[in-house]
Amino acid sequence: MPKKVNVDDKLEYICEKAYEELLKNGINHFSLNKFIDSLQMSKGQFYYYFKTKEALICKTIDQKCYEAFAYTYEQTKSKSTFLDKMNTFFAFFLGNVEPRFADLDRLLKSTFHLYVNADNSAIKQLNTEFYQLLFSYIEEIFDELIEKGHLHQDTKKLARSLIATADGMYLHALMNDNYDMKVYFSEYLIMLDALLKLDNEGKKK
Repeated sequence: MPKKVNVDDKLEYICEKAYEELLKNGINHFSLNKFIDSLQMSKGQFYYYFKTKEALICKTIDQKCYEAFAYTYEQTKSKSTFLDKMNTFFAFFLGNVEPRFADLDRLLKSTFHLYVNADNSAIKQLNTEFYQLLFSYIEEIFDELIEKGHLHQDTKKLARSLIATADGMYLHALMNDNYDMKVYFSEYLIMLDALLKLDNEGKKK
């Protein structure tokens, strides 16, 4: 058990240093050899934790995404309505993210091509675990609103489609400079909120 804790701490340390380097020089000027030297670590030691440069970058961005959405999820607990909770949870997609995570959006956009590598099982696993976390956060938000009578039980089925919609719009925004995700996703949430209110009122009658 102690060894696992040390490994986790070392992984976190390496990712934090990699994040600093990526913010400073960007992905195109990120030299793995120079980075390993800066850690004062042998290549053998480094490759024990990460087999490739891509694996390091994906894990680093993944770790920061976890931090960002854990933060926004905690912020939703002080909100009372569906719309306010969704706007808070999806702050990253709406351009309203906490300042300390502002650079994450820029890095994610420059490394997004790594995450769609369907042949890399390690990256696929990172994606799967991250989306499972997001689903659990959204489902907990729905559970709270259902328990308080703000939403009907059936609406929880929307949790997964909410994540898929946000992700799809984000990808579209990456491919189309004229696509304003903040505007379109905000409109989507407002429309969904109105429909859910009508649905809940109808089921109460």
